[in-house]
Amino acid sequence: MNYAKSLIGAALSASVLLSSAVMAENHVVTAAVTAFKPMVIKIAPGDTVSWENMNGHITNTTFIDNSGEHHYIPEGAEGWTSAMGENFQTPPLTVEGIYLYKCDPHWGAGMGGVIIVGTPTNLDDIEAKKPKGALKRLVKKAKKALK
Repeated sequence: MNYAKSLIGAALSASVLLSSAVMAENHVVTAAVTAFKPMVIKIAPGDTVSWENMNGHITNTTFIDNSGEHHYIPEGAEGWTSAMGENFQTPPLTVEGIYLYKCDPHWGAGMGGVIIVGTPTNLDDIEAKKPKGALKRLVKKAKKALK
């Protein structure tokens, strides 16, 4: 009897885990010359993002300037850097907030994007870093998408 209960419990647990994985969605961003399309996407926690058409492109959440290395992602989230030319997919993005990313070779042309996961928790933190140039434009796009 206990064996049957354990087996039923294990089967129910597995079905819950599998159903949440099945419900997660993959969102596709396409690299086009010096722009990511769409530039801003809103996703649910647990969803993934894939980049396609990445010949000559990179997706990277690490920004470097004269004051050092910066990450514009929620606290507790992990950033990423794809390989040059790699069609890339994130692991499930489970930490809610705003994720800013860029294409290293085309950052001078402002090639970057925004992923908004669930309810943004880190917009004030990002704005406190006083982003300039293309980064400031990404923050404006994120704020517009939140209205």
